[in-house]
Amino acid sequence: MTTIATDTATLAVPAEQLFTFLADLSNHRAFLEPEARDFSGDADSHRYKIEVMGMTMPVEAIAGEKVSPTLVTLVPGAKKMFDHTLRFEITPSGDGCLLRIQDEADLPAMMKMMGAEKLLKAQLDSALAKIQELAKEGKLG
Repeated sequence: MTTIATDTATLAVPAEQLFTFLADLSNHRAFLEPEARDFSGDADSHRYKIEVMGMTMPVEAIAGEKVSPTLVTLVPGAKKMFDHTLRFEITPSGDGCLLRIQDEADLPAMMKMMGAEKLLKAQLDSALAKIQELAKEGKLG
């Protein structure tokens, strides 16, 4: 397994509010688009397509664990490129909270050779930055 993680971000929203936002997978559109095309989702799953190295790849995720207010995990649905567990780790902190996104991925050797770790890290960092922006704008619920 390869572990890829973002830095920890400080958000000025209560942990419960961030958890509620992230636990409803339909809300993920807000930080996955515009890179995620044809997004559809509900509380426990979402689907979309992304461009990777000139190829359109389907992504399907379903909710794994939901531990209020500290953890939301996603695992691949029926259409998967590789096994992995995406973790949104939330830590209450004063009036706000801390957020770190981590992906534990079983990357195939060919994907590793093609630089998949850097691409995944960039995607996680982008999602974290967008979540921070949504929190600053008061758009997390």
